Amino acid sequence: MTTAPPRPSVTACRQCAGRPAAVLQTVSASRHDNTRIADHLAAELGDGTHTHADRDGDMHVVRPIGTTS
Repeated sequence: MTTAPPRPSVTACRQCAGRPAAVLQTVSASRHDNTRIADHLAAELGDGTHTHADRDGDMHVVRPIGTTS
């Protein structure tokens, strides 16, 4: 379990809302289409699954878990 990294263009993710998130898949920044691939995976998985980018440009497919404390 990890806390999802923030998207660079978003100050707060409404979907995570400060909750920890499980990283389900990571798509490397070395792939020029990593955003499209990650968005497609998130759409297939559903149930609150969405994407976050890290500072290196890798895209993480994440699902919020638990509640805020």
